[in-house]
Amino acid sequence: MKLWNIYHEDIPVFLQKAMETPAMQRLQHIGMNCGCEYTQFPLFSMCEPYSRYDHSVGCALIVWHFTKDKAQSLAALFHDIATPTFAHVVDFAKGDYLQQESTESQTASLIRNSPELKALLDEYAISYEAVEDYHIYPIADNSSPKLCADRLEYTLGNAVNYQFLTPPQAREIFNDLHIGINEYGEE
Repeated sequence: MKLWNIYHEDIPVFLQKAMETPAMQRLQHIGMNCGCEYTQFPLFSMCEPYSRYDHSVGCALIVWHFTKDKAQSLAALFHDIATPTFAHVVDFAKGDYLQQESTESQTASLIRNSPELKALLDEYAISYEAVEDYHIYPIADNSSPKLCADRLEYTLGNAVNYQFLTPPQAREIFNDLHIGINEYGEE
């Protein structure tokens, strides 16, 4: 289940290169539903595979669609790069059940220790600091209840995957969105 073409017609070359790195490819084997997709719960039995990789690419394409900024788009792509198997279950085990960010602690290290990502960032003259923390970009992430690419992607992705929406309905919702300035002066 990929909604990528809903978020942007094509995948820019710089994102394709980042997607092909071993650090990103690993996410293809980590589900979005924290292991629930391996259970017999009826809701999950009808779902298509939906990985952290699919989600991360979707987030990057949403950010690219609205900003055309390489650094912000790569930060969105890398936001789950350190996610372990069963994802937020680890956050809960570490007592981080509200913010669910403890699994992000290795993000910078994974990016900095990847020769492929280092080469890519060098090629595009993008610093590590610009892509290690997607929280610095309000389009990519911000606190609930504000909308951001991360929340939007998993909301639309889950809605389609759980068959609450069809892909055309998800596209219609996405196409109605526009970037504005909030009460804090942020996009």
